[in-house]
Amino acid sequence: MPPPSQSQPDQKRHSRWIILALTSGAFAALNGLFAKLTTDTHTSSLAASLLSLFNANLDQHPFVEVVIRGIFFGLNLLSNIIMWALFTRALTASPSTTKVSITNTSANFLVTAVLGMLVFKENVAPLWWVGAGLMGGGCVLVGMRDQ
Repeated sequence: MPPPSQSQPDQKRHSRWIILALTSGAFAALNGLFAKLTTDTHTSSLAASLLSLFNANLDQHPFVEVVIRGIFFGLNLLSNIIMWALFTRALTASPSTTKVSITNTSANFLVTAVLGMLVFKENVAPLWWVGAGLMGGGCVLVGMRDQ
């Protein structure tokens, strides 16, 4: 059996930074989601819905909303910590900081749009997706410049 080639570790390292950068971008989007839920009216609705399961309301138990907002704030901080940890690991694993930044930003942008549609029922027009695609294509072109 022939010895493994030198390119296999390089290939694993190459794909590792991409996964780290994409995941970092996703956690950046989650950070934004939880930050919005910390202050948004959706959180009040969630607290009211949870209390209605127990035949109670926010007037009787206002602390429930505060606890839920606190949980979202904690998730906001945790997402931010994870995002930075993954981002710095991606920077370490990649030969190009530009590519990591572009990949991270693109993932953040797209995951934020999807979360906005799913969680907040935001309407994202087709023209927005065309613009996002053009921005992504521009990011790829800038990233290719470093090669």
